[in-house]
Amino acid sequence: MSFSLFLSNLKLGRWGILSWTVLIFLYALLTMYLYPSFAESNVDLLEYINGLPEALKAAFGYEGIDFTSATFTPEAFATLEFLVMWPLLIGTYGLFSSVGIAREAERGTLDLLLAQPIKRYKVLISKFSVFIFAAVLIAVVSYLGLVAGAAMIDEPVDSGSLAMVLFEALLMVLAIASITLLCSVVFLDPRKSLLVSGLIVGVSYIINFMVPILDPAIEWLRNTSIFYFYQPNEIVESGSLDAIAIAVYTVIILVCFFASLVLFQRRDITV
Repeated sequence: MSFSLFLSNLKLGRWGILSWTVLIFLYALLTMYLYPSFAESNVDLLEYINGLPEALKAAFGYEGIDFTSATFTPEAFATLEFLVMWPLLIGTYGLFSSVGIAREAERGTLDLLLAQPIKRYKVLISKFSVFIFAAVLIAVVSYLGLVAGAAMIDEPVDSGSLAMVLFEALLMVLAIASITLLCSVVFLDPRKSLLVSGLIVGVSYIINFMVPILDPAIEWLRNTSIFYFYQPNEIVESGSLDAIAIAVYTVIILVCFFASLVLFQRRDITV
């Protein structure tokens, strides 16, 4: 990795990173701040969610949970209102942030960059490292927001479980970003890259919540969805990570990233 190129790209994207970081921190803080209002209200949120159709439960990551016996803890509330949606929010940011190579190829600045005395793989690693840095920063700030919010309302919280959920969510986001990076290198066109990677992620999301209400014979299709393996509620309840989910996301990240490196080394890039 070229540290100077990393810093240069980080400087270019600093306002976007700062904006997302601040917004997600405030979202996490507000989520925990609202917990007492829901806990003390007459609205039984868990009973309401338990009555939702199975497809909607799967779409929001609530599938397979018996909310009739669940405890409405701060961790459970944070999961329902924040952690379930976290990968979707940051994954969307990842889709648009990981097409930098394609965007520079379209502008005609990529071949000028590659004409400099710097190896291609360093260019790719430096650019992708900026998003990794941003995603890790947002994950850490999200955790701090949840913990700070819990402290504000003077509620004990299982910070370990929250950290594990955010770690798994971070891997999922990096998997989405690595898929987009590969599409970016394949097409060298930001619109095509976003279209294809967006379709892959979108179809994956649809498969996860549509299959449960279709024929049980095609239940196996859910194993092809990256969203199927992210179950934050199970992590909070068990207090442990899902080894299968970690393995799946890690394989996707490594395969897509190294495929991007190999392909980028061999691409003929001209204006």
